[in-house]
Amino acid sequence: MLIFLSDLHFVDGSAGEHNVPVDAFKIFFEDIAGTANWLIKKGKKVEEIKIVFLGDVFDLLRTEKWFAFPVDERPWGDSEAKIEANANTIFDAIIRKNQDTFDLLKGELKNEFGLPVEPDRIYVPGNHDRMCNKYKSLRDKVCQWLGIPSRATPFDHYFLDIDHGVFARHGHEYDKFNYEGGTSYGYEDYMRVPIGDPITTELVAKLPWKIMRKAGIKRLPKAQRDALERNLKEIENVRPFSATLEWLLYQVKKNLSLKEIIEDAVDEIIEDFNKLKFVKKWYEHHDKWYVFWDEADKIQSTLFLLERFKVFPSEELMPLLEKVKNHFAKDDLLDAAPREYSHLDSRIRYVVYGHTHVPVQVPLEIIEGTAGSRCHVYLNTGTWRTRYHKCKEGLGFIGWKNLTYLIFYRREERRLDFPTFETWTGTLKTV
Repeated sequence: MLIFLSDLHFVDGSAGEHNVPVDAFKIFFEDIAGTANWLIKKGKKVEEIKIVFLGDVFDLLRTEKWFAFPVDERPWGDSEAKIEANANTIFDAIIRKNQDTFDLLKGELKNEFGLPVEPDRIYVPGNHDRMCNKYKSLRDKVCQWLGIPSRATPFDHYFLDIDHGVFARHGHEYDKFNYEGGTSYGYEDYMRVPIGDPITTELVAKLPWKIMRKAGIKRLPKAQRDALERNLKEIENVRPFSATLEWLLYQVKKNLSLKEIIEDAVDEIIEDFNKLKFVKKWYEHHDKWYVFWDEADKIQSTLFLLERFKVFPSEELMPLLEKVKNHFAKDDLLDAAPREYSHLDSRIRYVVYGHTHVPVQVPLEIIEGTAGSRCHVYLNTGTWRTRYHKCKEGLGFIGWKNLTYLIFYRREERRLDFPTFETWTGTLKTV
């Protein structure tokens, strides 16, 4: 059995309480044990269990702790030794915040949950845990807390298993805002800082931090202040990035008396963001005069609307927001999945990504051959995080918690003549 889960986004809690509780993992392992033991009772073989953590497990970007360090000591700065030390501080805080969960993940799972074998754990880095592969100090800690044998070399950025017919990546390789490398997909490609890193920290995580430090906010009754902070810190769970404009409009509409304070804070963080040396260089590199609506144009247009949303009433902004969102709507991962097969072993049937937080199963193609036909399928692992979805009508958002994982079976585990899969997606409405 081969199991994929991704986008757990464990955080230190400073930018919001978003961690998946340990009980969710207990339920997950109980379900896996139930499936494995059911197969054994049916006379089928389960001789190994592999669990692949397919990226964005440790979120080193969504934290307010970076604001305590000078800009040059943040991931997009130049003080490498300081950045590593600061990243270790944040990683350690993530572990402390989720101690029960990581004690479980690194422990003996076979005996605790009645599994037929002790699962092998495999880790593939994503974009939010890019630094977990950059520094050996962090690689060692990842191995320690996920129960992975220690290693001297960096983690692979892909996973391949011929017996299960699977090739997997985190998927940010095909997101131009979260991957700055080339198509060789070498280690150095993945170590280049993408614009998505400072966007997550210097814009998304910083906005609630900046607003809640305003004098006018501090004078609010505690219950109102706590509710506002809680709502603002959910902004990272809004997809896509351009929808954060509508999320802000929604928060302003709910807190009209605080409209000016929120708008001033937005202006301040955008000004600070655009002043960053890294951001200026990124604009210079990506703003191509000969390309209409390039990556730089998309970021700059979104920030332009953010700066202007206090000037225009919402009914005038909404059509502009829809136009911007449409430019972000294309699913580049879905477009990339069919191209993977050109360099893969012909026995690979399934391409798996994470990153988007949207669980999908897409039939790509049927290949006819002398040995019969085989299917090509793209699957996405989704997320275990809460996601907020814009309402179809009006200005509003509704959120629910998600839990998705994929299971792939070898031929002998299902007694079929090809490897198979199943997917599990749960939704819990408690937010």
